[in-house]
Order: sequence, then structure tokens, then C-alpha cells
Amino acid sequence: MKPSLFRFCFRVLVLVLLTGFGASAQRITERDYQSYFAAYGLQGSFLVLEAGANTYTAYNLPRCRQGFLPASTFKIPNTLIGLETGAVKDTTEVFRWDGVSRKFAQWNQDMTLARALRVSCVPCYQQLARRIGATRYQQWLPRLQFGRMAVTAATVDTFWLAGTSRITQFEQIDFLQRLQRGQLPVSARSMALTKALLVLSRGPGWVLRGKSGWTMQSGHDNGWFVGWVEQGSKTYFFALNAEPANGGPATEKFVLGRRAVTEQILQREFGLLKAEAK
Repeated sequence: MKPSLFRFCFRVLVLVLLTGFGASAQRITERDYQSYFAAYGLQGSFLVLEAGANTYTAYNLPRCRQGFLPASTFKIPNTLIGLETGAVKDTTEVFRWDGVSRKFAQWNQDMTLARALRVSCVPCYQQLARRIGATRYQQWLPRLQFGRMAVTAATVDTFWLAGTSRITQFEQIDFLQRLQRGQLPVSARSMALTKALLVLSRGPGWVLRGKSGWTMQSGHDNGWFVGWVEQGSKTYFFALNAEPANGGPATEKFVLGRRAVTEQILQREFGLLKAEAK
């Protein structure tokens, strides 16, 4: 092979590797879902991956690539790490209420890890985080490849709620794919227990798994809803990130809107969360 031809082929190979094996490896279609967000007084972005077709559908694509604090979506990898390290023996282990009355009344009681995830009990998972410790997080987080988490001994029970930790909607979906497929570097037991906790609803031929998240910093609210739908032979992964429109306060519409907007888009635009046509 002539040197000039070799250099050309080498440059092409490098380009293909750097772009993820060509544009066709990750097809992205952009759609306008602004009306769904506006109905709940929200602004944000939405990303869906049809797994079998390796096709993404995005609303506000630049924002889908922007990193945000993971908030309580971190309870998913946190559960996995807790189970793998033995910081919690199983999902029935009870976390004792510390007696401090908090804004969310459902947190002010003893509860199992399973319930703590369902009601997104931050104090319970902060107890778990302190058991795990910064050193073990620093070992496990790179293995799980859940965004870019920054944890120290001083921030061990807050790093997913404040600070410099960040994850994008693409990264959320990548992590969820590996969990759903059983491809994370943890035991099958830990993945099975965690996936069972994420089930939110079922219908004829489908199941919805997901987790919400909400950070509140200096009057700025940011919310997540991430997960996947298995319907028939197909699996769709989704990640929504949203904020109150125009920097307004978080209202009941914000609290409910994260999941409501997601379900409406999945139903109306993708035909999911309903009985399969016969």
C-alpha cells in the first residue's frame, strides 16, 4: 500500500472511531414537543430511544446534551451500590426515622429501602450514602459510568443534590439500557431487585419503569423523569428534564408534570402505554 493511501485510510478509520462508527450508528430525529411542556407550565427537553432500531427522538436536542445534577435519579445506582457493597442487605431492610420533621410528610417515618425509593426519601438514602462512604463510591461510580459524579468525604450524602456532579439525558439512557439488559458490572441479584423497585405501572402487554428527581437550589428548581417502557417485543428508554417556565416557582404542575408530560408523549407520539392492537 502506498504511504499516501495508507495515511488516507488511517484518517478515515480514526474519523469513524471518533464519530461512533458513523452517523448511522446513532440516528436522531428532532421533534417539537413544546406544547406538552407548556400545558404544565414547564420548559425543558425530552429524549426517547427505540432500542431495537437504535433511533433517538429528541425535543430540544442541545439541552438533551447538557448536564444537570442527577437528583433522585441517582437512587437507581445508589441502590445498586448499596446492595453490592453490603451497605444494605436487601430491599426490605428498614431505615429508622431520625425524628426530624421534614417538608414531605411521607419521609417522617421508618421505612424499608423499597418504600424509600418509591417515595424518594432523601434522608433514607443519605443514611445509605454515609454507610457506603466516599472511598467505595469512588471505586464504584467509574464502573457504573453514571454521568460524571464528584464525591468527597465532605459531600458523601449530598453530591447528587448539589455541587458539580452532572449527567445528560443521553447518559441517563445509556445507563438505563445497561441496567435493563443486565450489562452492569454488578450481580444479577442487585439488578433484579433494583429493576423490581422501578416498576410504576402495568397494562395489557406493557410495563413502565421509572424514577423522578428534583433539585432545589437558591430558588431554582430542576426536575427529572427517566426510565423505560417494555411493550410487546419493543423497549423504549426515555429521559425528561424540565424546569418551571421563565424561572418561576415549583408548583403542583411541576411536581406532577414531569411524569404526566412523559406519559402523554409516549402515548400520543409513540403509541405506548396502551393495549396492543390485535
